Amino acid sequence: MILAMIYAIYAASWDFLAGYTGQVSFGHAMFLGLSGYYVSAMMVFNNATWWGALIVGLLIAVGVGFIVGILCLRLKGPYLALGTMTMGVMLMNLYKIPKLKKYLWGDEGIPNVPALSPNSIVVYYTVLVMMIISFIVMIQITRSNMGTVLKSIRDDETGAEASGINTTKYKVIAFMISAFFAGLAGGLYVMYNRSINPLIFQPLFSFLVLVMAAMGGIATISGSALGAFIWVLLREFLTSPELQKVVEGNEFLTILTRPTFLFSILLILIIRFASEGIVSAALERLKSLWDILLGR
Repeated sequence: MILAMIYAIYAASWDFLAGYTGQVSFGHAMFLGLSGYYVSAMMVFNNATWWGALIVGLLIAVGVGFIVGILCLRLKGPYLALGTMTMGVMLMNLYKIPKLKKYLWGDEGIPNVPALSPNSIVVYYTVLVMMIISFIVMIQITRSNMGTVLKSIRDDETGAEASGINTTKYKVIAFMISAFFAGLAGGLYVMYNRSINPLIFQPLFSFLVLVMAAMGGIATISGSALGAFIWVLLREFLTSPELQKVVEGNEFLTILTRPTFLFSILLILIIRFASEGIVSAALERLKSLWDILLGR
């Protein structure tokens, strides 16, 4: 549940950027990783408090979000996606360079990060509160005047500019807000996992968040959370020792129960039969059921 809540914040941060502003990022893991690295570095080497380290990690993520937003202003569509993915891959390889190990901790990353608390219940409620606050803030932003402006940029950027909207400013702000919450997820991930390495920058972490958002429903925020919970809980079930004992020796069942394979099939079915995600389809069904019960 802790991991699912962390991924929910991460997926919602991507959905805020792509779903409401139309800025599709394939390198969102850079914000997750940089915040996570800085949090763990502060905790291990500078003996900072966990909360102080988290604040610094968030500032780093927002600063990088500002830089990435500026660099990607002229990129749109697939070029923006590839540009952000390239930045994430560059960071992953940068952290692997042996000569920079003294400064970036090398291929092995940072192990044995001090825990926030020896009691896992404290960690659970800390992440839960962070997730609730994050979702409230993001949803309120999407419902505000700024949210309306961001959606206008997503739907028709040329029309938004013609209306006098400074699209450059709002796109950069959207990147910074998205980076803030992705950085929060990165800090919480280190607190939960208690280690981090350069693999966190790999494209897989960026694609995974896209899949979670697509499953739940892009531009819904809450749908991203649902997609994250489905992914994590399904993976936990498929990798459980009990299920592995059942499928052991059966090659077909072994392939069928691989999380990535089954999740891909599930995603294809959702895109085919509920293109707007699970949340929208479920709400439509509930509305129809409610109308039937009222005799409308």
